[in-house]
Amino acid sequence: MIVKILNKTSKDFNGVTYNDKKIDKGKGELLVMKNFPTHINSSSGRQEVKNYFKAISNTNKRVQNPQFHCAISAQGRSYSKEQLALTAEKFMDKMGYGEQPFIVVFHNDTSNNHVHIVSSRVDKHSGKRIERDFEKYKSQTALQDALKELYGTDVHKKLDNLLGYSYTNTSQLQKLLESSGYSVYEKENTTHILCNGLHLKSINTEDLKFSEKNIEDIRKKQIFAIFKKYKGVFSNSVFKVADEKGKYISYQSELQYQLKKKFGIDVVLSFKDDKQPFGYTIIDHKTKAIYKGSEIMKMGDLFKMTSEVLDKKLFEILANSNITIETKEAYKKHLEDEYKCEIRDYMIFLKDSKKTSYNTWKETRNSTMDQIRNFGKVSSPEDKIKILSFANELYVINHNDSAIFILKELVTEHNQNLYLSRLLTPQNFEQHPIVSGRQVPVSSDFEAMLRRSSLFDLPGPSQPTGEEHENNRRKKKKKR
Repeated sequence: MIVKILNKTSKDFNGVTYNDKKIDKGKGELLVMKNFPTHINSSSGRQEVKNYFKAISNTNKRVQNPQFHCAISAQGRSYSKEQLALTAEKFMDKMGYGEQPFIVVFHNDTSNNHVHIVSSRVDKHSGKRIERDFEKYKSQTALQDALKELYGTDVHKKLDNLLGYSYTNTSQLQKLLESSGYSVYEKENTTHILCNGLHLKSINTEDLKFSEKNIEDIRKKQIFAIFKKYKGVFSNSVFKVADEKGKYISYQSELQYQLKKKFGIDVVLSFKDDKQPFGYTIIDHKTKAIYKGSEIMKMGDLFKMTSEVLDKKLFEILANSNITIETKEAYKKHLEDEYKCEIRDYMIFLKDSKKTSYNTWKETRNSTMDQIRNFGKVSSPEDKIKILSFANELYVINHNDSAIFILKELVTEHNQNLYLSRLLTPQNFEQHPIVSGRQVPVSSDFEAMLRRSSLFDLPGPSQPTGEEHENNRRKKKKKR
């Protein structure tokens, strides 16, 4: 998780307007509104909120930039919006803004869950400026302290553990640390280690404990056997992941994903600029050792290199989704239509089961039921969820949490049929995105199902048979 101070000067508190527009477009959600007077709440307009911030700031006109505006971002969907809200509140307390009025708005328009926080740098009680010297450094420390208190995430402890791994050179150490979220650079024979811009440690390069011990034959054989078996089970096709500006580049494959998930083995491909990988490094978290890939298996025998490129945002969505074999094709088609691209099968990493977090399941179900109940009123392109059809099945897409569900499994077949029955009117039938082609086009068989003439043709909740009813009666009698 990282924090970024947004230092654009604003005496008019344009951060409020920016976040309010996100909410209006369905790309933001107000999570926290704290320390405001009772007459200013979540129902208040943006101008009322801005005026309150400006009234506080006017008590000290020497403060040239009274708006405090920052963003806290998680990697992919690693933290939920509820966790980000808690983090934001704890962070503001650590920054000295715990008693200040502030808003926290969750944004869902990128591949990384993140929140924006807006407050005033003028203390509402004393009128004094809240200390902002070394603000960017202070913010990094405040965030790390907040994460440690809330989730036990200790970047210092984690670093000490990683420095205890066996590595034979600084290049291996750098790959280990960078794959774990740290950044490393060497200057004047000193290795400097940072995390999210916060300097953690400087080590004399000569004092690094390089290992001279060769990989044990037994572990070498184990890793070789794992590679040999699973390169035939999971796709070993390697593709490039890059952002629009080409600043972020990595090389990924389903095989790498599954090796890390199942065995704690990180396979990091080595490359220069945007050229194809020329080698790889193995980070074995089980034995806390790092090995040169060619010691185990030649790269050409382990991987198949492709020339395909996938956008970083789209990769994060796929990597953090709950895609299973049952939902793969529908989600793939949906993303291809939305992003106007082609997604290869080997770019999709399937999960072991349909399990997803309870909060995501519950929120998706509630939003879906709201859409069914309010059919025709909640169908704008900015909705949190989308109901679409594919291969004669209905699916629900949760954009915020990169999740997909089969509709009847999420809300029961009865509620699915209730939804279908509301497509019967000519106007609804022609305009609804499922039918109109703005999502996945329906087949003729499915269209015939949608055109059923009466709600009574649709099955309701199943009723117990006579035998089942008698068995239930006997069970109740025994309980008495």
